[in-house]
Parts: sequence; structure tokens; C-alpha cells
Amino acid sequence: RIVGYSISDRMKARLAVNALDNAASRRGDVAGCIVHSDRGSQFRSRKFVHALNRHHLIGSMGKVGAAGDNAAMESFFALLQKN
Repeated sequence: RIVGYSISDRMKARLAVNALDNAASRRGDVAGCIVHSDRGSQFRSRKFVHALNRHHLIGSMGKVGAAGDNAAMESFFALLQKN
């Protein structure tokens, strides 16, 4: 289930941080929750890591070359790119 999102024409760290902040504000207490992402640079950025720490979230990344680790999000992004 999608709990937060942000839309932009560029995949920058700020986009990921905005989506994370959106999810945290909608869900309330998110401390200890796991945020799973692919290994994109925006998710490895200092800004995103600081946002994870600010919300007391645990970051989780898929293995290199293992698209199945994040299949639901990959499918969602494929739909966005088609429309």
C-alpha cells in the first residue's frame, strides 16, 4: 500500500525525501518502520539518510541486480512511465 508520494520530472534526493516526509506525516508514529527501496542514488543520498534518521526509520535496500526485491514499486513506476 502506498502511504506517501511525491511527483517530479526528475529523480532527485529531494523527491525521495518529500515522499518520505509525506508518508510520515500521514501515518503518524513511524519510528522503527522499515523503508525498502532500490539502490538509486536518491535513496543513498545524505538528505534521504538524514530524513530516515529524523523519523527514526530503518532503511533497507535490495541487492544489486535483484529487481524482484522491489517488484511492487518497479511495477508501479512502470505504470507511471506509460501514462
